[in-house]
Amino acid sequence: MRVFGIICEYNPFHRGHKWQIDELRRLAGEEECAVVCAMSGDFVQRGDFAIERAHARAEAAVRGGADLVLELPLPWAISSAEGFARGAVGLLGSLGVVTHLSFGSECGDLEALQRVEACLSGESFQETLRRRLEGGETFARCRQAAVEELLDPRDAALLSQPNNILAIEYLKALRRADFPMEPITFPRRGGPHDGGAADGIASASHIRRLLRAGHTEEAMAFLPRESAEVLRRE
Repeated sequence: MRVFGIICEYNPFHRGHKWQIDELRRLAGEEECAVVCAMSGDFVQRGDFAIERAHARAEAAVRGGADLVLELPLPWAISSAEGFARGAVGLLGSLGVVTHLSFGSECGDLEALQRVEACLSGESFQETLRRRLEGGETFARCRQAAVEELLDPRDAALLSQPNNILAIEYLKALRRADFPMEPITFPRRGGPHDGGAADGIASASHIRRLLRAGHTEEAMAFLPRESAEVLRRE
């Protein structure tokens, strides 16, 4: 039996999230499978309040196809990308039943993400990074420049996109974990991370902006029916 783990915030649960769960079940085919989510609680990684209560977002996820939603404890939920990934991978791994970890990325290329992760976890990277940091530039810029030096510009460019960065942190956490979970990545669908909408799928940040601006019906159009029903009730 395959048990797919998803690390999420579902702030709110939208069509792109529903697509990911449906795609995992399609991938499993006739094989029995389950979907387990590690989700932020009432506070999300940006340090802000979630748009809905944790229990409401969990209900939307279960009605949208998840089998179990577990709350990621607050210290991990509002941590850096590295801490967020480490805490969530640890939570899913502690169950002892999750066989696969599924996550989105801008590139959708697992081999490329693994190549960059291996570079970041290597001794040569630490030496190259230290040398770059002596120049006084930001950590993010130096990290990307170090990867470009050790690999190539295309690999380094992955570190300029937020979902790729988080995906690489998930892979780092899997490397350091004591339990095996096979990674699966899907190319991000719809609008960019902090952008608008594309192909009927909007980013969660765009949906939140619509809700806060009072454009409720426009926002609801980007949610699965079950999620919209929960949000209206809230």
